[in-house]
Amino acid sequence: MVQVKQLAADSEEISKRSGNVDDGEKALSLNEVNEKKHLMLSAKEVLYDSSKVKRVKLFHLKPSEDPRFQEVIELLPRQVFSLKCKIQSQMLLPDADYMCYLVFKLSEKCHGLHCPVKVKDVLHWKNKEMGILYFRTPSPWNIHDNHWVPKKREDGWMEVIVWKFNSTSDLRKDYIPMHLKLIAYEGTMSGLIVGGLEIRPV
Repeated sequence: MVQVKQLAADSEEISKRSGNVDDGEKALSLNEVNEKKHLMLSAKEVLYDSSKVKRVKLFHLKPSEDPRFQEVIELLPRQVFSLKCKIQSQMLLPDADYMCYLVFKLSEKCHGLHCPVKVKDVLHWKNKEMGILYFRTPSPWNIHDNHWVPKKREDGWMEVIVWKFNSTSDLRKDYIPMHLKLIAYEGTMSGLIVGGLEIRPV
């Protein structure tokens, strides 16, 4: 209810500020306020490329068949990869809990990624608790309450939770910092195709 009231208040304030606009400009509406509920970052914006430092190529860009993604990223045989970005606070609802979903596909050549993947929060390294996720749905008896399993999306992609945060308590200046390290228990990440990171309120 608090979020609904906040949205209504934001919409009213935006309407007041928009006033008369030129024909070439779009009047702000409740739909634009609702955009704060969902945020999609491209793969290039969130995959941390340390190849310039290590001089080892970690992935390569591929043209996307999905019009929402200009390019997607396919990982090369690596056991670890990182997600790193700054989520701007103006794109989020105030004091709301959010989940971050990695939007992905597995290439036809991918025969691995059956084992769980550890998710380490680099910015909170003192927190010894690690997230556990799967890129392939595991057997039911292997799933625990703290495990994140992939789900099929309506657009044909897959998604899996990688991180959660609060838009107020995790705020630094005007953004939420995120830096995650994903580590395969066994094998490599070869064949994982990343479309982007979708951020949605709980």
